[in-house]
Amino acid sequence: MEQIFTIVVLLFFCYSFIGWLWETIYCSIKAKHFVYRGFLLGPITPIYGFGVVGVLYLIEPYQQNIVLLFFLALFLVTALEYLTSFLLEKIFHLTLWDYKEVPLNINGRVAVPVSIFWGLACVFIVRVLNPYLMNIVIGWQQRFGMFLPLILLMVTSFDLGFTLANLASLRQALNKMSTTIQEKKEQLQTDLGELKVAAEERRQGWLTEIKEQPEWRKQLPKLNFQERRFLNSFPNMKSKELKSPLMEIRELSKELRKK
Repeated sequence: MEQIFTIVVLLFFCYSFIGWLWETIYCSIKAKHFVYRGFLLGPITPIYGFGVVGVLYLIEPYQQNIVLLFFLALFLVTALEYLTSFLLEKIFHLTLWDYKEVPLNINGRVAVPVSIFWGLACVFIVRVLNPYLMNIVIGWQQRFGMFLPLILLMVTSFDLGFTLANLASLRQALNKMSTTIQEKKEQLQTDLGELKVAAEERRQGWLTEIKEQPEWRKQLPKLNFQERRFLNSFPNMKSKELKSPLMEIRELSKELRKK
């Protein structure tokens, strides 16, 4: 039992790291600059760890049939992705990814093309990657025993607590910034009266007002490293709580960092 626990935990962290690495490289190439992905501060994305470990152990009896392996992995990973998106929205009021522009999507949480990709990826992992990785993990298990997985679990638990605390403070900060932006926009609209101006001019108007009024800047929160990372790592992030677009909030956050 101890050996199984150790191997499962180590596999979870290996695939969580591989998933984080994949997302970071993909998103960095897409954005043309380095993007540190992941919900946690550490270099892991747990949804990948849970997904792959689930495929490795929950559907193990069907792994010899490549067609069954593909479809069962597809359904399992899709269900996990949908559930994760649903819980993030209900608990934290956040949408970190949105597939509404992808064909055959379900509520923007999952999409058939994405699920097919993950199904194929799981077939590759089970048939090609995991046998090699398992040899490495067994070597770690024999060398470190329970010590390594327990250390990893302790560090990740601390990371999770730290992230949740920062996420709570980030929500408050974003709401404060959003309210300030809306107030400035409404004030500018009143000042302009019937004058019609372009959207870009209105956008620059509220930011200029905040720049030129120190008392407004003092009232607004400055985000710490983790809060800024979270805000910038998910360009498609949405929140139903916010009245202003996140693009404007990101711009305000950058301005507040200036002295």
